Amino acid sequence: MELRKLSSGLALRLDLAIISRLIQEVGVFGQAFFPKYCCLLLSVAHSVVCLSLLASCADDPGEALQSGRVLAWAGPEGRWVGPVTPVDPGCGVRTTGLMSIGNAAFAFDPFQSTQVLHGKIGPAGDLKGEVVRPIPGGRSAVMDFLGQIEGTEGNARVVGTLTSGRCHWGVTLLRG
Repeated sequence: MELRKLSSGLALRLDLAIISRLIQEVGVFGQAFFPKYCCLLLSVAHSVVCLSLLASCADDPGEALQSGRVLAWAGPEGRWVGPVTPVDPGCGVRTTGLMSIGNAAFAFDPFQSTQVLHGKIGPAGDLKGEVVRPIPGGRSAVMDFLGQIEGTEGNARVVGTLTSGRCHWGVTLLRG
């Protein structure tokens, strides 16, 4: 032990017992920060396995979610796309229709943003909707859609008929 006098008159004494206790405490803490060799080896093996699984995927695992397709999560709800084909001559050309189905209701755009029909979905999967557009002369043009959701979740489709005046169109929509 060493005793020194400081200028203020205090004495500083070095206690070796405190140093040995400090070394023991640091040793205990040191063990907590450094894992055992087997834990380190398992961690490295786990990382290598995960990395090899991710690298071995042939396609992007998120592709189905990022493709713009609407997946069937809650029944018929989602987006449906398909051809709208005229049945009668002189009723236009084939177009691509877009239908959005929500909670017991739908919106159908059969002619690429010229008209949108709004309707309801029955409990059996039957769809009924219409749009009424005023035309000059105080009259109105009515467009009706009658359809049915057919098939199961994996291969479901919407099949129906669109009617306006003397013209009829066949509609077949798939998830899109």
